[in-house]
Amino acid sequence: MAPENGATLPRGVELDLEILRVMYTGTGVSISGIDPRLNASRVAQQLGVSRARVAARLRAWTEYGFLRRYDVWPNPYLFELTGATFDVRVADRLAKEEALARIGLVPGAVGGIDFLGDWLAATFVLPREGDPRRVAALLRGLAGIAEVGEAVPWAPPSSDRTLSPLEHRIVRVLRQFPTASLSSIARHVGVSTRTITARYARLLDEHAVWFVPELDFRALTEPVLAVNLRFDSVNHRDSFDRAIARAYPLSLAFRRTQFGPMLPETLASYFVVVASAARVEHLESWIRSNPGVAERELLTMRRTFSFPETFDRLLTPERTPLPGRRPGSARRAGK
Repeated sequence: MAPENGATLPRGVELDLEILRVMYTGTGVSISGIDPRLNASRVAQQLGVSRARVAARLRAWTEYGFLRRYDVWPNPYLFELTGATFDVRVADRLAKEEALARIGLVPGAVGGIDFLGDWLAATFVLPREGDPRRVAALLRGLAGIAEVGEAVPWAPPSSDRTLSPLEHRIVRVLRQFPTASLSSIARHVGVSTRTITARYARLLDEHAVWFVPELDFRALTEPVLAVNLRFDSVNHRDSFDRAIARAYPLSLAFRRTQFGPMLPETLASYFVVVASAARVEHLESWIRSNPGVAERELLTMRRTFSFPETFDRLLTPERTPLPGRRPGSARRAGK
């Protein structure tokens, strides 16, 4: 949560975005999170700045509440699950926290994004053969929910591997202590640091575990906008990618990957930092001036959030399958 006294992170959003670009191991945001092996020294080396400067900024992220925590997700594919995100409108924006608590009780809830106003995006995992309309119906039945949009599916990276019992223990400990040293993780798991080092690298390199940051944009001085656009053609989208990088260098694109949201090629999303709330209309006017922009949506980011119960339950030795899973799939996925 942002500091109770309302203090905001000292200015430095340019460095913040540069750090995030490196930590996401690419030019944009992806649903599988950041690479936790990129410590202050490695980030500084890639950015060509001092380690002290990066380390101080990362400490400030935590001190001022911009980085609340990391939620460690096992790859849903390993449990025969896929993903879907729903746009949700609450009936009372001032009672959104109560609505979020109810959403977290829906089976498969794992996280989402909270926007300023009465909209949020809620992310779920569900069986590959499951029907996301069941989740939508459950959401519509909750008190305080006024509207639920169509599911936007996303596909986790496929894998032929399974999590061994040891890896189950490692992921459970990582979820408890996501920023602990490998030697500390080894002690909690009950194995050697050498074993943890090798298994940890394998889990990350094979996309078996994801580190998903919880970010609170209320801790920043400048507003951060989620910009969702539909273009007349892919060529218009590509041209816009280049244009926004020039006009608004303080921006991050959602990276298109083989396991991201399964959206039409003519859709694109960006995080864009503007100098103040008064500059939002300027950004919207600039977007409108670009050829081929058919539809636009601008939402002010408040925070990202997570619901830990779903993955906690999946990682317990004797877990209850999500509704709709085939009998026996738990054994194939985890033992």
